[in-house]
Amino acid sequence: MKKELIKISEFQRRKWGENGTPMCSQAIRNHLRNRAIPGEKIGRTWYVDWNGYERLSQNLLVNMVLMGAA
Repeated sequence: MKKELIKISEFQRRKWGENGTPMCSQAIRNHLRNRAIPGEKIGRTWYVDWNGYERLSQNLLVNMVLMGAA
């Protein structure tokens, strides 16, 4: 499946909406570094893989396999 890389600000808007209370951008960057959220760093900017994020399930083992950590 093709990656759709979006900036953290766009990820916050899509996940929590315009009036929601999103997780702070530093926490999202930490999740990206720890591979809890799929994404990558290009240059100095972090991007979230939206298609990969939507594929995540609530099952930790399935998430690890999908992200290649197993």
